[in-house]
Amino acid sequence: MAKMQEKGFERTQVILAVAQTLLAQQGYAGLSMRAVAQQVGISLGNLQHYYPSKEKLVEALLIHILDGFQLRVAEMTDRMQSASQLERFKALIDQVLIEIRQPDTYGLLAEINALANRLPFAAQLMQTVFERERKEVFKLINGLNPKISKEEYKRRAAMIVVQIHGLLAPLVPDGGRGFSRTELEKAAREAFSMLALNG
Repeated sequence: MAKMQEKGFERTQVILAVAQTLLAQQGYAGLSMRAVAQQVGISLGNLQHYYPSKEKLVEALLIHILDGFQLRVAEMTDRMQSASQLERFKALIDQVLIEIRQPDTYGLLAEINALANRLPFAAQLMQTVFERERKEVFKLINGLNPKISKEEYKRRAAMIVVQIHGLLAPLVPDGGRGFSRTELEKAAREAFSMLALNG
């Protein structure tokens, strides 16, 4: 029984990896259950045993990405037990900025953000992403400045998450005209620190 569960878990990991690549490269419209099944090497019926619909597959994929990110954040926080709360917060922001630069992660989040205006399931997924990220940021900034109330820190955590998602917009490459990704990320770090600390 444990062997079958392990095999099922491994299969879902392969399915999600293939779906993430296809979604990032071809968008939601180009992602098909049949293409995922073919690339994984299973039948469409077998894929639907794990994920009955494309929406369920995308939902599982997004939760998988969030869970992986949350695990990396937890590991980072464990390694930084002796660091200050502010240092841990800054490390989290650095980790987030690294994550959203990954082509597959960037492609997935940008695609679901675009779909959120048209498809209720995508809007719900983005709400889930937003809430999970807001809670993580809140845990790291709450109490940094004793003059700032808990409710105000909740609002500020929400603003930080909104600004992070704003960095998913297409940006000028480093060396191009206008503000580059590097410049905007530097400005974002400064803005996040102000939101975390200024009363």
